[in-house]
Amino acid sequence: MSRVTSRLRLVLGAAIVAVIGGCGSSGYLAEEYGGGVAVNSMPLEGAGGEASVDVVDTETSVTSDSEVVESPDAALETERQLIYVAEVRLVVEDFAALEGKNGLSQLIEKHGGHTADLSIDRNQGRARSGHWKARIPVKNYRIFLGALTELGVPEHFRETTEDVTAQYVDLDARIRNKKRLEERILQLLERSAGKINELIEVERELGRVRGEIERMDSMFRSLQSRIKMTTVTIDVREERDYEPPQAPSFGSRIGKAWTSSILAISVAAKNLLVGLVAVIPWLILAIPAGLLLRMIWRRWRGT
Repeated sequence: MSRVTSRLRLVLGAAIVAVIGGCGSSGYLAEEYGGGVAVNSMPLEGAGGEASVDVVDTETSVTSDSEVVESPDAALETERQLIYVAEVRLVVEDFAALEGKNGLSQLIEKHGGHTADLSIDRNQGRARSGHWKARIPVKNYRIFLGALTELGVPEHFRETTEDVTAQYVDLDARIRNKKRLEERILQLLERSAGKINELIEVERELGRVRGEIERMDSMFRSLQSRIKMTTVTIDVREERDYEPPQAPSFGSRIGKAWTSSILAISVAAKNLLVGLVAVIPWLILAIPAGLLLRMIWRRWRGT
């Protein structure tokens, strides 16, 4: 019995050390990893002009002094795990074409993805616009971006790339360590015949370890999903005869100034006309009232 009790205490001590070592891991994705961000600009090919493009590359690093069984170079030996996030703004001449059989939603499904969010603005008297958030498999991501340029003119493109290899390796190692600890506790429970309170304490630690495993498994599956599926946000607006912006020439600047002046005169004339129309009802009331007051004034002076 004393040997069983000593074994129980030994395993309990190991479990408590492991739990204390993993207590700070609940927010480790946000706290233990940090990195630098580099932003570059480049033209988007196939846009019919040059669209603004931002490419962001994020490198992450990790330091951990608990439950590490991988070698220091484990992250280097693992295939790079990258998360891509992209934003695209499209200008189309006919918004209705995007809602047809060969529309944007069908294009997303064709490339193995799905639409996570969709909103369309059809306000009367305004150009129609829409917002799509698509989840596209990484293997089809570049092909999908090329297909978008066939629907309209991309006036803006931004891509963010985050390297989460260190996160991936560290989280995988933590899960495997926790599972080994779980197996040791289970083996001890099967062989032990100790006191009831000692068995209850071991089972309590076993439940705590399993809770940690479930939590980290959920985080690992979420990380894998973000790696395998790229998030692409697409904002579309309708504009007839759209031309990509170019460096203005002297003639175009004169033409733009002339057009702006004519437009300003037109707006001022419309505002003046609206003001006159607004004053007419008051004049209808004010003229008879003024004549009546004039007659009263003359009679009062005559008396």
